[in-house]
Amino acid sequence: MYKIVNAEYAGDYKLLITFEDGQKRLADFYRFISKSLHPSIHKYIDKTLFQQFEIDDYEIHWGTQFDIDPYDIYYGEFEADGSPYLTEIEALKTQYELVE
Repeated sequence: MYKIVNAEYAGDYKLLITFEDGQKRLADFYRFISKSLHPSIHKYIDKTLFQQFEIDDYEIHWGTQFDIDPYDIYYGEFEADGSPYLTEIEALKTQYELVE
């Protein structure tokens, strides 16, 4: 289990995250937030809002509609090309034949 026990704002959409096993990760959320088409996520491009994160049940979240799986932070998968978080809208477009 990948449990977050601490997170500190490190500037420019970055958080220094400490996991229960003592491992630390510097996670850069800028690309994820700036590319998100979902308004509940994209609004955190406002740095004041971004800094209002919380840790609850060993997860980091912003409000009630935006959180990132600790596993994905641990392995940096939410930042990688092909991340399920970044491609979710593409999958929905295919499934529902959405028109832009």
